[in-house]
Amino acid sequence: MPYTTFYARKSYIKENEETIKSFVKAINKGLKFVKENDSDVIAKAIINQFPDTSVEDLTIIVDRYKTADSWLDNSFVSEKLLQNLEDILIDNNLLEDYVTYKDLVINYE
Repeated sequence: MPYTTFYARKSYIKENEETIKSFVKAINKGLKFVKENDSDVIAKAIINQFPDTSVEDLTIIVDRYKTADSWLDNSFVSEKLLQNLEDILIDNNLLEDYVTYKDLVINYE
């Protein structure tokens, strides 16, 4: 399931396609870094974003996410991944019905 998703208006995407592609490239670079490094390396790389957390605690948290396989290999959102997300949103009354995949998702890899 896509743990983190990003959205933008169609007009913004159309007018800023290179920015969107660069953003996706950066997200994929971060996901690759997470997949290729251990929890301690990741914790040390992101510690400045969590000033009230120790490196040791952050390492434990990152390790939990890695153990749960919470990060995807890349930012590609397949139709099945979107449906899993929509199932949760519908079950929790946050979405009334499914949205057609092609109407909602633009994948840039």
